[in-house]
Amino acid sequence: MKFSKFPIFILFLFSVFLSGCTTEYNLATDQQETTLYNTDKEVDMGYAFSRQVEKEYKVVEDVDVNERVERILKRIVEVCDRNDIVYFIKVIEDKKDKDILNAVSLPGGYVYIFKALYDKVKDDNQLAGVIAHEVGHITARHAVKRLQAAYGAMVLQIASIQAGSSVATGVNLALNTLFSQYSQDDELQADQLSVKYLKRAGFDPKGTVGVLELLKAEEEKAPTMPLSYWRTHPFIAQRIASVDKEISGKLQFRDYLNLTGHR
Repeated sequence: MKFSKFPIFILFLFSVFLSGCTTEYNLATDQQETTLYNTDKEVDMGYAFSRQVEKEYKVVEDVDVNERVERILKRIVEVCDRNDIVYFIKVIEDKKDKDILNAVSLPGGYVYIFKALYDKVKDDNQLAGVIAHEVGHITARHAVKRLQAAYGAMVLQIASIQAGSSVATGVNLALNTLFSQYSQDDELQADQLSVKYLKRAGFDPKGTVGVLELLKAEEEKAPTMPLSYWRTHPFIAQRIASVDKEISGKLQFRDYLNLTGHR
């Protein structure tokens, strides 16, 4: 995916450059973390990103769809490890490809689910599994950490922009970073958090397993597209095994077969 004109974020990056680091305790990861982006800056950044995403994609305006995802998000947010931000959720569609099975979270509390994935899940428990996973990324600040890791490269690219240029290559790098795949550790941690949040919110945590199995079946029969879930959320077999273990406390035999490549 390509993002281009985005001057708001250029100003934001330079403000970060001037302000230095902050240290905060993260309840989700149970660690003291140093970051270039404090909460206020993360929220500003997330808002700017969300405006651009909603220019690139069609926001689904169906009242029932929106009420459903907002109701589920509210239950998860009430029990999650982070209450210093306001959370938002929207269902979106690619303007050309309406078959994208994916979900994504942005810094500052923004969750987006593609309509094809929304339609594919079988019940509220599975939909809650998708939402809780993305909330887990937000509470653990995974996106912020990825942007922080790319910070040096972004500053160098922004500094190279010609005066009056309408294309911010550094901003493209930042947004593409958010829409590329997370590390395996980040995915497994978001899954673990999703199980915790689903249990606390009164959903069946097996909903996460169900949606992962659904996506694994789609992965096996469909081509890998740039924004497909198995491209941006890798290691599905390992994740199923990890979630099963998180729920039951032990590794199931079928998960051992998944991990070793047998069926």
